[in-house]
Amino acid sequence: MRKQTSIKVDPVAWEEAKKIFKEYGITASDAINIFLNKVRLVGGLPFEIKLPSDRLKKAIKEANEGKVESFNSIEELVSDLKNEI
Repeated sequence: MRKQTSIKVDPVAWEEAKKIFKEYGITASDAINIFLNKVRLVGGLPFEIKLPSDRLKKAIKEANEGKVESFNSIEELVSDLKNEI
């Protein structure tokens, strides 16, 4: 028996994900069920999520407070963000 549910999702992410699911020949419901079962099997999220570095946390805090960024260039920021992924 299936359970009917309603969720709120990012509309851009939803549409892009549906295109990918179509390439696999599965529905969004199939993909969500695959995800939920993988969560159940591994006992957590089925991918790694890293916490932001102290430097990135400081930059976010400063940005939210309207202060100057902690990075000297966009390249430095992007490099730091890549290390977070």
